[in-house]
Amino acid sequence: MTACRPPVLTIRAFPSDLALMLGLLAATVLTGDLFFSLWLADREAPMDCAFGQFMNCPKEAGAMFSGTLKYLALLLGPGPLIYYVATLRSVQRSMPLADAPFTGATPAVRNLVREAGLQREPTVMVDPNARAGAYVTGGFLWPPLLMLGPELLAMREKDEHSHRIFEAVVRHEIAHLRSGDLRSYAVMTALRWSNLLAGAFTAYVLALSPGELGGFPTLVRIVLLITLGELIARAYLRFREYHADLHAGLADRDALMAALDAQGEGTEAKLRSWLRHHPMGGERRGALEVPERILASSRGIVFLGGTTAGVLLATLQDMLLRFYGPRDKFFSPFLCGLLVGLGLTMFLAFTLWRHHWYAGTTSVMRTVSTAVLAAAGLLAGTWTALYTRGSSFGIFGFPLAPSVLTALVVGMLLLCGWLTLLGAQWFRVDPHAERIPRFLRVAVPSACLLGGWLFVVLWTWAVLLRSATLLCSQPGHTCTSAAPELVTAFITGRFGPGPVLVAVVFVALAVPLAIRSWNLRKPRADACECLRT
Repeated sequence: MTACRPPVLTIRAFPSDLALMLGLLAATVLTGDLFFSLWLADREAPMDCAFGQFMNCPKEAGAMFSGTLKYLALLLGPGPLIYYVATLRSVQRSMPLADAPFTGATPAVRNLVREAGLQREPTVMVDPNARAGAYVTGGFLWPPLLMLGPELLAMREKDEHSHRIFEAVVRHEIAHLRSGDLRSYAVMTALRWSNLLAGAFTAYVLALSPGELGGFPTLVRIVLLITLGELIARAYLRFREYHADLHAGLADRDALMAALDAQGEGTEAKLRSWLRHHPMGGERRGALEVPERILASSRGIVFLGGTTAGVLLATLQDMLLRFYGPRDKFFSPFLCGLLVGLGLTMFLAFTLWRHHWYAGTTSVMRTVSTAVLAAAGLLAGTWTALYTRGSSFGIFGFPLAPSVLTALVVGMLLLCGWLTLLGAQWFRVDPHAERIPRFLRVAVPSACLLGGWLFVVLWTWAVLLRSATLLCSQPGHTCTSAAPELVTAFITGRFGPGPVLVAVVFVALAVPLAIRSWNLRKPRADACECLRT
């Protein structure tokens, strides 16, 4: 006798969008905080001049180091403190569930907690401010806390329908604890507050010294950087609710949908929904009805990822020039392009692959829009980042020369197209994502090689073009030909035919062919797999 296993997509096979958003937020906030700390420490550190030297003196290394640590603590410290104080206030205004006048609520909640199989059971309390809702908090110095509203607890004692809604809401909050996202939520909250405070503090210092960092245009950039971090944080919060709904819906999806319907919330315009930190009931209901939608890639998220990469490129370039100096024009752009390129390549890869397994295919328009939005975000990010260096070796935004812009767009199109091809080849034999780790062991290293090489070339090109443009525009300096042609010829000669380019081309051709040949030896997984019983 045989039984067929239903084709269920393994959503957890892919990196969670929570991890992607938390990574973007951490990269944005920590890099910005380090940049602000270095700038403020540089303003205060004394000169370290040798005897008889009065010009081009470096800042004292010890003062720079201690000042940077001081301002990092000043910018990162308030976030965890605010989270701790907010949790303390919640505990102070609440009472333990066992002491609350709700008959039978304690064993009912304890049964739901035991049913979830948590490694560490939460402390259950009644928060009057929660009313008909519930939430979880804790982390850092607190144990996990499950806070229930009195109106929600009162629903349990009504009819059977209200009792099921009560259990669905509690299961949703327990799902946050079961998935372990309370720790990442605490980290996100600390980073979110640090983003806001760092921007406000830097804007205050800038107001005291209007000539620093470029004046009013820099103030606009600070606001844009704060907005970038806030949009990423709100996207994380929305995805967090979707994941908890999927966990809670495994036990009683109808009751959870009824609880969402009771909120009376539908859907909103796309732009307005991006500003929400909590998704609307209609959007959450749609994710419950089609759980695979959680893998769908949003074009706005792609743009946020590209913008973050652009900000990181320009900011890291500036910080490396501060420490390493302009002695070697290729070290800082090489290192920046490699580090940021690896991160952006993996972000684009998982975005495209997750969407391919959700939709079953990736259209040419989806691949092109992903590449164009990532390129546009990277371009915007380099112009949004803050700068403190004015030498000709710095870069003030990605150059707008047609040659390097064309290379950027074409490179992104080729990279996204290759990543899509790689995912499509594996999807043919693994449509339910059951063997994704085996795919990642092959795809991730090859994608890192291609993406790292591509962004090293693009960023080195951009930095040298900006430097050549500034040099040719100086009075008394004459260039025999236009700067773009000079830099293009140099980049072609340096990154042209050679062992590295041969290795990149070999990997780009060999990996898809290897996956295809492996697929031909394996049976297709279109039909359901039959298990002998």
